[in-house]
Amino acid sequence: MTDHPEFLIGQMRVQTVREETYFYVASPPTPFADLDNALDLLIPQLEAAQAQAGIAQVGPVVVRYYPAGEPNMSILEIGVPVKAGTLPAGDAQVKMLPPLRCASLLYWGSLAHIGPAYEALTKAIKDAGLRNIGEGREWHYHFEGDTSPNNVIGLQLEIR
Repeated sequence: MTDHPEFLIGQMRVQTVREETYFYVASPPTPFADLDNALDLLIPQLEAAQAQAGIAQVGPVVVRYYPAGEPNMSILEIGVPVKAGTLPAGDAQVKMLPPLRCASLLYWGSLAHIGPAYEALTKAIKDAGLRNIGEGREWHYHFEGDTSPNNVIGLQLEIR
């Protein structure tokens, strides 16, 4: 039997992600350190809005965070890509998620080990002579739960 690691971190690549129509709920400006708590509150809001709009979960959940304009404060959004023309419902809004020039990598594993994936991405950005300039996105391509080693998450950090 082969010994399998608890998590895997892929290699960084630089890319520009295309714009997407995005059905989402958002937090008010929140301290960066409290974004996990804000996310826990937003998930049921998104699920309720999706049910109200009749949007089945067919694609990845996208978690987006970016500076709120105040020191150490961020806006957190959680949503799903949808077809153009989708209408807002419940607490959710619809907008175009703008293109993003970013450094990205894939992470496989539980949320308990996502910190080292962000550290690896941040280090790879620095080693490449690039700079993280604010926005981050997580694309939850396959998510079985916080503790599942089978989760597949794309991490993206905006760069210059």
